[in-house]
Amino acid sequence: MDHLQPPARTLLGSLLSSFSRSRRLEDRIRKLCAQAKTTTDPDELSIILDQLRTALHDHVERLRSQAAMRSLPPERRHPRLRTNL
Repeated sequence: MDHLQPPARTLLGSLLSSFSRSRRLEDRIRKLCAQAKTTTDPDELSIILDQLRTALHDHVERLRSQAAMRSLPPERRHPRLRTNL
């Protein structure tokens, strides 16, 4: 049986689901940072840093995706004054 959550059917459900996934990832990054700071075993540190690198990559990709979905307001520029020389 697959334990994946069904897709959110409402905008609120989608936002809550996204926030929850983001929050869990941030918590995992904090946990890995704490583990990296306290470990004294070089082999364990290497494993932790690999996991941290993956988690940070996932976080950056999620942020990029969110930024790409947002539309920016049109840029307002003042008309340039032209001078006749």
